[in-house]
Order: sequence, then C-alpha cells, then structure tokens
Amino acid sequence: MPPKVRNLTLTHSQAACLIALRRCKDSKTKIAIEAKLDLIKTATALGALGRLGLAKRNQVNKWHATARGKTCRYETVPDRLRRNGAVLGAGGRRLLALLDRPMRGREIAEKLGVTHQRVRQLVVKLHAQGYVSFCDQVNAFWMVMRAGDKTRFLSRDEERVLSAIPREYVTDAIKVRLAARVPENKVEQILESLIVRRLVEASEGLRGNRVYRITAAGLKHPQRARSARRAQEPRLPVESDRVRKVLSAISGSRALRIKDVTETLQIPHQSINALMQYLKRKHLVEKTGQNLHAPYSLTETGHAALAEMTRRQAA
Repeated sequence: MPPKVRNLTLTHSQAACLIALRRCKDSKTKIAIEAKLDLIKTATALGALGRLGLAKRNQVNKWHATARGKTCRYETVPDRLRRNGAVLGAGGRRLLALLDRPMRGREIAEKLGVTHQRVRQLVVKLHAQGYVSFCDQVNAFWMVMRAGDKTRFLSRDEERVLSAIPREYVTDAIKVRLAARVPENKVEQILESLIVRRLVEASEGLRGNRVYRITAAGLKHPQRARSARRAQEPRLPVESDRVRKVLSAISGSRALRIKDVTETLQIPHQSINALMQYLKRKHLVEKTGQNLHAPYSLTETGHAALAEMTRRQAA
C-alpha cells in the first residue's frame, strides 16, 4: 500500500503569502501588500514556506512558489496572536494624521523626516490593518491615501498632461504634448477628459485654435506635480515690437486715425498704412465707421493679443 499522504497545514498568514506567490508577487513588499500583512509577519511566513519546500528565493532575492507550492492543497489554522500586533504605533499615528489628502511616498518621507524604507514599513503595516489603500497596486508607493478616500485618480498620462498645463497663461495641445511627452493620438482625448472633470478649461486662442489653462481645482489636485515641466506659450499671431507699439497707441486712445498713429509713433505714412491693413486682415483692428478716414480701434482679439504681448515682454 502507498504511504498515507500527510495533510499540509498552514497558518492564515502562510496561506495568504502562498496565494500571493501563486499570483506572481515576487518581492517581500508586494507579497505583504497582496496578503495584507506587515513586513515582519510576511518574512516569518515566507521563511516557513521555504522550510516546507513550498517557496524559494532565486539569485536576485525574488520569491517564487515551487512546483509543489503551486499545486499543493492545505488546511489553515489561525496565527498565534502577537503581543501588541494590532496596536497603532506612534509612527503610524503620525503618518495617518499627515494623510489629510492622498500623498506620494517620497512626500510622506519628506514631511515626516524619515527614510523611504521607514515609510514603506509603516505604510505596509497600516495597509495590513486596513487604515490606508493605494491608487496603483503595481507601484503602491506612487500614491498613498486613507482607506475610504474618494479622490478620483488620474492615469499616469493624465497626470503628466495636468502637470504640464500652466495657470499664468494659456497653451495649446501641441505645446502640452511636447511638455508632457504623451503620444500625439492621446493628448486631445486626455485634455477633453480633464475638462469634463473641471481640472482644465478651454477657450479660443488668438490664432483661432483651442487653448487651455489649468483651473483652481486642477491646481489643488494631489497628482499635479509642482516641479513638472510646463507647456510653453503658443506663438502669437503678431510678434514684432512695432506692432505692439501700434496696438498700444490705439488702445491708449481707444481709437486713432492712420494719420494720428503716424504722428504719434513717427512711422512713415506708407509703412503704417500697409501695417494697418495687415492688422485688419489679422482681425486685430477695425474701423469705427464707414468714412475713408475713420479711426481704427482694437478688436477683442487685438486687446487679447496686446495683453499677451505685454505680459511676455514683462516676464
């Protein structure tokens, strides 16, 4: 008769770690998060699985289930209770008090004045105790939040686009794509998504194209990176200093005849006449009446162009 097969008995933590290994979690941290254990209990459980021949570490210190570990059946028994194992320590209390909003792991380390390794230990333990959760299970420490936080998270590409959009001036989709380094076929779709969430607002640009600016809600979003590269301003429809002076002169007087502009700026009549026709074609100026010598005033686009030219000159 074949020998009787002995029943395999694992503790709940050992079983949870074995399940995590079967789901291809290979580092102690990933296994701990998947199993909802702290790092100490995870290390103990993995050591036991190793001695039972159910788990093994490779040359780069990654864990994996053995052939037996992938197929074995087992029964489970409760873990031995650890003294003060469920007590929230001082470090955990400080971290939870800090999480008034979702935060990146590196930001938590900076604000608490501790190492990244210490933050990792605390966060894994708080996750095991049900106090925190993660936005991205693949990269858990990218963004940590209190359990139950309802913040709507952005994808990595959405985060890059949001972070690239400035507040001080408008920009266009091309400049956003270059700054955020997202594929061309994605940027328009992402911008529309951010507009729907009221994180970005759109308007018509000076060249008739669509331009974008971040909203107050977008500025406060926890995923907006303050140090990210901002998208540059789009090109203006006119850029010369002479044009700026002409627009400024007309704006200051509300309306000027070509003769008045010539005298004010000391520009030859023939040159200013050609320039005014050019500005008229650009929809920056318009006549205030039908008379041949009627004065010119700035259009709404002209006022916007002058304001932007003045801002850039002052920057």
